[in-house]
Amino acid sequence: MTTVTIAASSGAAVTAAAPGSRVDRLVTFAVAPDGTEQSFPLIVIRGSHEGPTMVFTAGIHGDEFEGPAALWRLAEALDPSQLRGTLLLVPIANASAFAAGMRTSPVDNENLARIFPGNAEGTLSHRLADALMRTVVEKADILIDSHSGGVRLAFVPVAGFYEGGDVSAAVTARSLQIAKQMGIEYLWQLPPVNGVLSYEAARRGIAVCGAEIGGRGNCLPEDAENYLGAYLSVLAHQGMIDPAHKRAETTACLEGDWQTTPDAGYLETVVSLGSRVGKGETVAVLHDALGQTIREFPAGFDGRVMAVRHLNSVQSGDLAICVVKETIR
Repeated sequence: MTTVTIAASSGAAVTAAAPGSRVDRLVTFAVAPDGTEQSFPLIVIRGSHEGPTMVFTAGIHGDEFEGPAALWRLAEALDPSQLRGTLLLVPIANASAFAAGMRTSPVDNENLARIFPGNAEGTLSHRLADALMRTVVEKADILIDSHSGGVRLAFVPVAGFYEGGDVSAAVTARSLQIAKQMGIEYLWQLPPVNGVLSYEAARRGIAVCGAEIGGRGNCLPEDAENYLGAYLSVLAHQGMIDPAHKRAETTACLEGDWQTTPDAGYLETVVSLGSRVGKGETVAVLHDALGQTIREFPAGFDGRVMAVRHLNSVQSGDLAICVVKETIR
């Protein structure tokens, strides 16, 4: 298939496609200090029948590989003639970070997941955030933003949504429905963090799901398969593809966020990912360079280990362990 290069400034042409067709594009948004043109990949799949526009993003962090692998497979699996609506797929949003295998950009050291909606006059990452938001995400009725633990972390599969704060009740209800329709193991009530793509989209009235599956610096086949099944499920629930792809809706919900470490050292996780733990139970231990215990991390409540740190070395302020409460939604 031919790939077409188009400038982000081209307006509606960036996401245009004839009914019943697929178009692959490289969307240029800036010129790097070395003079090379910077772009992100965009796959536009327009169905033969009118319907909603669903945006899928992955690779916001350059060391997260499960989402890209699943989105490529999704594009190959769909027949545009049988699709209702339009899909906009961005498999690797942050090309410079991906090329370096890093969470942040090697060009300006920015974390793309903390700077949306971006700035067209800013550094490379800010311009990328602006282009993604304006040319792709703001076209969405629904946004699915796919993440993983990357090199440093590992997650149980969670489909996240926002509730309260700057997100309206209507968007919360719609986002919770979308998260449930993904059909992965758990829902997660996401912490509202300014600059995160899914949160900024939700604040703008778009139904969102911010998902996490896997990590540990690679892409396990079963994690990519889980993402692919989740994408097909939500498309089926939304009436965009064959209903045979529907998964049962998820009701188990996790609520909470990471503990950080106040000290540097060697972090030893002493519980298993996904396990249940009791209040006060030691879940991680921090050691110094001589192997002596600096501190222990106890669970603050009865809960489940939603995510762990895979990379043992930590600096002050790094994410350490994530024990969360369990509810039903």
